[in-house]
Amino acid sequence: MEVAAVVLAAGYSSRMGFFKPLALLNGVSALERILRSMRGAGVRNVLVVTGFNEDVVASAAQRAGARAVYNPRYAEGMFTSVQVGVAALPHSADAFFLLPVDIPTVRVSTLRLMMESASSNGILHPLFRRKRGHPPLIAAALAPHILDFSGEGGLRAFFDGWATWNQDFDVADEGVLMDMDTPQDFEKIHRRLSGLRVPSKMEREVLFDLAGTPLRVRAHCDATASVCLKLAFALRQQGVRIDMPLLHGAALFHDVCRHVPDHVCAGEIFLRRHGFPLLAEIAACHRDLPPLPRIEATLLHLADKLVSDTHIISLDARKKNMRMRYGADQNALLAICQRYAAARKTARRIERITGQSLETLLQI
Repeated sequence: MEVAAVVLAAGYSSRMGFFKPLALLNGVSALERILRSMRGAGVRNVLVVTGFNEDVVASAAQRAGARAVYNPRYAEGMFTSVQVGVAALPHSADAFFLLPVDIPTVRVSTLRLMMESASSNGILHPLFRRKRGHPPLIAAALAPHILDFSGEGGLRAFFDGWATWNQDFDVADEGVLMDMDTPQDFEKIHRRLSGLRVPSKMEREVLFDLAGTPLRVRAHCDATASVCLKLAFALRQQGVRIDMPLLHGAALFHDVCRHVPDHVCAGEIFLRRHGFPLLAEIAACHRDLPPLPRIEATLLHLADKLVSDTHIISLDARKKNMRMRYGADQNALLAICQRYAAARKTARRIERITGQSLETLLQI
């Protein structure tokens, strides 16, 4: 299925006090950030509808590899821009994203997941915590009907008129709801961009729900994350550099797929698909460490051995429990010994750096 995109960038930005399409977010304009995301998702045909400040927006769009189309009726409202963009779609497109330029932080992974679920006779809406967001992915078969629509009531009214075509698609992406209508919104988006590597608190809840993670496993993950943070804080006090948000996020989701076979691999795939590749890399180390692991991985690997369900126990006690559980399986026993030897090595390093025993640090 070929998917195109229409980016609406024709408005005045009257409530912002500055021009939204070219507003810089960490040094990159909102328009360019959207175009990069579309390219990253594999969308090759991207149209940018211009209006106010046509020349500068068209120039920015073309530099970023998009095609600019001008809406001479932009002052009459956004739906006129929708129609101009739809009229310019390539005939080869089977569906198209429709995204206002003031919604610049939708994850590439969200676009990809939506493309995987697209159909030639539907309107797919990203849904975050039961709220529809942007961009909808619209079947190209609806293009003639959009062009014939009066525009009264806007895009929502058009969608309501095609109720049986509407489909909701749950995403762990707060960005589908975040626009730049006010300067306060702009500041929220700035803060979001600084933390895109890890899910927000609300995104975490959705991720667990999407994975179907049992509550008891979520509680175990939370307990493991608490141990990770205690160890990390002690190390940081001694000058050790640790990426705390990354460590916390990886610990919270290290067992996100614990309820399915080969949960380590399944969890890594799940996190990568939903846009958290670095989190996935660290979380996948909780059972076995790779050569030359990051410090965040070693802390998670150790913490996972120190938490049984939601209780902190010593390495010796946990190893004894594991040996009793897998006593008849020699291969499993060998793997257990190797894992606990690596964990003990990490523990000794922490004790050496902090000058305190694990028992003291964790109050075991």
